[in-house]
Amino acid sequence: MTAHASADPISIGFFLFAGPLGGIFSFGALVLAAQVGLYAIGIGTSLLLSASLRGSQKIDPGQYKNVFEASPENSEVNAIGRCRIGGLKAFGNTRNIDRFRLVCHAKGPLMAIEEYLLGGREVVVDTDTGLVQSPPYVTQASSFVSFKTKVGDGSEMAWPDLMTNFPSLWTADHRVRGIAQTLCKYISPGIYSEKFGELYQTGEPEPAITGRWNKVFDPRAPGADAHDAATWIWSMNGPLCAARIMLDYPDLTVDSFDWSFIAEEADRADALVATLSGAEPRSQCSGVWLSEGKRGDTMDQVLESIGCEIVLSEAGLIRIRLIDDAPAGEITLTERHMVDFSWRSGPEAAERPNVCRVSYYSPERGYEMSEIDMSGIAWARVQAEIDRYGEKIYDIELPFCPSASQAQRIARRLFLLARGDTGVTVTNMAGLAAWGLTYADIVLPDLDETPVCKIASPRCDDERGQVEIPFIVWPSELIDSPWQPETMEAPAPEPLPNLQYESDIATPEILSAALVRYTSGIYEVRIRYTHPSGGSTAEANYRTYAAGLPDPWSSMTEWDDYGDRKAGGDGEPDIPARPASAWFARVDGLNIEGIRADFRIRWFNGDGDASYFSDVVTLDPAGLDNTPPAAPAYFGPSNNNYFGTKDVNVVRILREKRTRAVSGLPWSAWADDIWEDDVRPGVDYPDIIFKLGFIPAPGGTTTEQYRYVCVTSDGTKGAYWDPPPD
Repeated sequence: MTAHASADPISIGFFLFAGPLGGIFSFGALVLAAQVGLYAIGIGTSLLLSASLRGSQKIDPGQYKNVFEASPENSEVNAIGRCRIGGLKAFGNTRNIDRFRLVCHAKGPLMAIEEYLLGGREVVVDTDTGLVQSPPYVTQASSFVSFKTKVGDGSEMAWPDLMTNFPSLWTADHRVRGIAQTLCKYISPGIYSEKFGELYQTGEPEPAITGRWNKVFDPRAPGADAHDAATWIWSMNGPLCAARIMLDYPDLTVDSFDWSFIAEEADRADALVATLSGAEPRSQCSGVWLSEGKRGDTMDQVLESIGCEIVLSEAGLIRIRLIDDAPAGEITLTERHMVDFSWRSGPEAAERPNVCRVSYYSPERGYEMSEIDMSGIAWARVQAEIDRYGEKIYDIELPFCPSASQAQRIARRLFLLARGDTGVTVTNMAGLAAWGLTYADIVLPDLDETPVCKIASPRCDDERGQVEIPFIVWPSELIDSPWQPETMEAPAPEPLPNLQYESDIATPEILSAALVRYTSGIYEVRIRYTHPSGGSTAEANYRTYAAGLPDPWSSMTEWDDYGDRKAGGDGEPDIPARPASAWFARVDGLNIEGIRADFRIRWFNGDGDASYFSDVVTLDPAGLDNTPPAAPAYFGPSNNNYFGTKDVNVVRILREKRTRAVSGLPWSAWADDIWEDDVRPGVDYPDIIFKLGFIPAPGGTTTEQYRYVCVTSDGTKGAYWDPPPD
């Protein structure tokens, strides 16, 4: 060779990434090795570790929460993990009083929906009919809005509603295949009605969904086949999601990856790590990106967000590796082979970053990029330098990181590396042994130290027989001070409450929740809640979980105390109506034993103003509630007697009887007499023949005594009403 190989960063990058990675990374990533070298000799401030992020196309996943209009510049939206997405308004038209809007959310498949939103407000949708079940849209018989969603798995057919109402605009060929999409139908109550202004004064409320997006190949799953997408699963596992995003690139196939290695890293990513609020998987991924975005920019931000790096196997297969805070050197570079050595003890103090700020894809803030307040975290602020030189802010954006704890663990490493010592070691040709490696133990001349360093790819000068290896010294703080969430982690931002209909109605409270099983064997879930002033219509919701992830909120059946009162019979008067004193909701036939379930309630003033939702009450895991209940309540005139209960775990009201001879012999044992099965709280039961506890039996030869008790699913009895004296 007559030219120096190290003189051309373009050819260096091409040589390094000419294999399967060449189709993934942008030019900025290809010349990263050259940038490392420039950084090491003092050119540039932060090229080494954040060049790809700082010079790349910014991703703002929060902007896709909203619905946007179609334009020639629109690109395909992609999503992975858990995301909230509005999407592209692909069609809109009106037929009589019905208006239709088709919104394309993102490339499918959409694996599950966790929340439905209209106009930014969460609503409950009947999964069978698509009708919105939340006020102010719901009516006594139907709803003013229907919300129908297709998952985008490629099997989509044209919408029948659009073909019927707009036959010249929408045909069977309009299938919109492979795109998760929602068709909203809005029904007008009449433009001159008060209801119209309430529903549509700012236009049709736009739909959005919070869901679980995309499938990944998990080599650890039984029966999983990389070549059969039907065996793939949904996951937020960081390495698996990164591989899935890369598989969308035409240059790569499933055969381009070292799946055995990735499986081991996926196990490490799923391993729980301590956080300020408990524990969570080490590496998770969620985010939104555009197909037209630069592949390298996207992958740089994905890898940074999940705390991973790409390396190649000896066979040239792609590996996705988690970055440890204390990595081990893969090779030792000694003085024996060094020809030259240069060293720089970090950036100049006046330029060195001394304040770390990090933002992430925050579920707490409604799936927006949100900054974490780390003002009280010692590692994120170097106060001595701030006092002397002022704040030098180092901003880190992690648009594919859905965890505040994960974001801070990654940010600490990046921040300390940005302040780290750098250098370049020049070796003889023995330095080529570092080719393809990431970490090296480098003997530092005259310092009597051999720190672990992150190295860039060696650059070979054949004419001189030398190899140049830029490096950055791995911060000792990361190695010597393992992550301690109690002192190193700031709390996640406060959850942003879902936008709701403002009113003066106080927020209700759920008083109790229970799973019961009737004597007939049928299950039922119940809650009891309060009635705030101003509320007239209650909306109770529940949701269950599968594999730790929530299903969409669903409706419950609400009722109030004495709502099912039975009229008197045989000439007996009805009991006078009384105001309800307890409010309940139920789900018929739902068995949630052993799983998690959430419950919430809000009140509406008619179909208009609403209270905020109550705090969510959780049964985790749910089990039959056999807590001994209170005594049943008795009320009514003596000729028309009723029993009832307000305890949500009662399934039977029982009358027990014992007898003894008038002569004063001992009482017999208490025995079941008659009962009412399948009892619900708040309902009056007149079927139990009422007898006072100490009425003598007819005939005068024996005396009978009676007592009344509530019974739970397993037969547990509570306190007795009107127990007779011994």
